[in-house]
Amino acid sequence: MTHPHLTAEQVENWKGLKGNFTLTPNFIDLVQGIWNTISWYYAPHMWKNYVFPDSFVDEITRHFYFPINQVYYIIYIAIFITLIRYIFERFICKPYVNWLELTSINKKKFPESAWKTVFYTCTWTFNVYLLTYRYDYFHRPYLIWDDWASGMNVPFDIQVMYFVQCGFYLHSVYATLYMDYKRKDFYAMLIHHVLTMALIFVSFATRYHKVGLLVLFVHDITDIWLEIAKSLHYMSLRKGGRECPRWETAANGCFVIFFLSWFLFRLYWYPLKVLYSTGVVTAYQAYGKGCGLYGFFNSLLWILLGLNIYWLYFILQLLIRALRGTSNGLQDTREDEDDDEEETT
Repeated sequence: MTHPHLTAEQVENWKGLKGNFTLTPNFIDLVQGIWNTISWYYAPHMWKNYVFPDSFVDEITRHFYFPINQVYYIIYIAIFITLIRYIFERFICKPYVNWLELTSINKKKFPESAWKTVFYTCTWTFNVYLLTYRYDYFHRPYLIWDDWASGMNVPFDIQVMYFVQCGFYLHSVYATLYMDYKRKDFYAMLIHHVLTMALIFVSFATRYHKVGLLVLFVHDITDIWLEIAKSLHYMSLRKGGRECPRWETAANGCFVIFFLSWFLFRLYWYPLKVLYSTGVVTAYQAYGKGCGLYGFFNSLLWILLGLNIYWLYFILQLLIRALRGTSNGLQDTREDEDDDEEETT
């Protein structure tokens, strides 16, 4: 009986994959497992009939499934999120920052961080429900591949999570252009939003949605604590140069939690929960079912780990400066250092 997605030779090569995966991996298991599967997957005989880009495009189109009506849902959600944000900033943030008598610069910065705190908290909480109570993919990520199939039906609650996230980043493109405070990394943020939206879109279309939930879970929690810390920092500076040290102290405490969560979620659980599952478990559990794009998606996920390590360097710099008292609190390095000085002179 022929395989619907693999040639007879590919099926035989998959049967030759040695070893197995463990249910409770550590970093040694990750390194050994990745080395074993990479040695198998990138062996010369596995690629002798591969022609780039034709083979890559064929693999994408073979697994890609995204009806046009679902694209409309994402657009409608992005519009809805934008309207909700306008209401949130107009009727909640604006009266609040006026009551606190924040500096004019911080009145512009605060609503963005407050909005992101609310949004990330809501979506991350729903993701916790999906991963730990509804499907248990966090504690048992190897279950991700048990029922994988090209074009498989996606449960409604996971669809909601994906469409809201994709709609949020579509909204974020608009917000960066017309709503957010303009920073030095303006163009970098536009690129970030477009790429993130594209990755969410493609991972859903190729039915890697369960992995996507884990990736969002381990990354969004750090964003929550970062935006809380920034919001508290903005609240510490008032008109006329007045300072409120208790808010800055709270901001520093939240930044420490952000730093610790970065280690736990992005540098510990991300490799062991996500990279081990996509790099090792999928080779044993899903490749025989025709699960493709192994190299493509794993390359992107490992690049993301590299970026997390790279960003850690700047986080450590900011943390050290804050502890030494050599920086202006938790001043966002993307913002002009003169902003707060202009307000206090």
